[in-house]
Amino acid sequence: FFSTTEDSRPSGILYAVSRKVVISVLGMGTVQSVDRALLLLSEIGREPGGLVDLSTRVNLATSTTGRLLATLEHAGAVVRSDDGSYHVGPLVHGMVSTTNSTASLEAIAHPHLIDLSEELDEAACFSIVSGDDTITVDQVDAPKPIQAENWTGTRVPMHAGSAGIVVMATWDDREIDRYLAGNLATFNDNTVTDPDKLRSRIRQARVRRVLWSHGEYVDGLSSCSSPVIGGSGRALGVLYVYGPTFRFPAEGDADRISAIVLERAERISAELGWSQTSYPGPMSEAS
Repeated sequence: FFSTTEDSRPSGILYAVSRKVVISVLGMGTVQSVDRALLLLSEIGREPGGLVDLSTRVNLATSTTGRLLATLEHAGAVVRSDDGSYHVGPLVHGMVSTTNSTASLEAIAHPHLIDLSEELDEAACFSIVSGDDTITVDQVDAPKPIQAENWTGTRVPMHAGSAGIVVMATWDDREIDRYLAGNLATFNDNTVTDPDKLRSRIRQARVRRVLWSHGEYVDGLSSCSSPVIGGSGRALGVLYVYGPTFRFPAEGDADRISAIVLERAERISAELGWSQTSYPGPMSEAS
């Protein structure tokens, strides 16, 4: 799980997680505590051990090591076996799995973003699915004198634009009903929050697997989105291209752009084991 740097501070997947997140997850309030906890996790990741053994390896007092281990164990970052040795726990395994999965998706999608940006001369992005939101994790800009801002790191609710709609198109009807029954935030006058209208758009996305939106999250921006689907038939992410509405799409060009974005998304999905037979069928009119 971990490697170490020359100054013995742990590096690698867990240390790459921001300090703010680690503090929040582990419930620790000082920089020193976080550094010590990460060092302790590094040792456990290399070789499990008991309290005395670990305190010796990290050069900390047994009492300090014991307090850190108790906090880490409570958070699920480590687990203690029957023989008293500590092992990496489910929290760390989950963080590593999530980080690796996201990194793998980004690595697969990035060359397609480069090609899309060059071919369509607009920004091309990749978002991952995170609960009821999408989060943009990669963006490749086109060399334009007027560019929209970089959306990397931005979290957007599913209903607020085409990216989330194409994701919901891969959900089953009960999941869609659950989401649409919640509080649907409004971001501007173009944000669609009416459940019936959203269901209609989801039906459209299920048929076409690609969808446009115009200013539903931010005024003046248009985007074309298509889901990146895993072997289970559920969207793992979204490929989308966007630009200022005054130039994107150019008149009469929307269908061509849709076909290009869809084809790219399907190529990525195929690499992830998707086939069209795993895609959801039409929604019932009663849903």
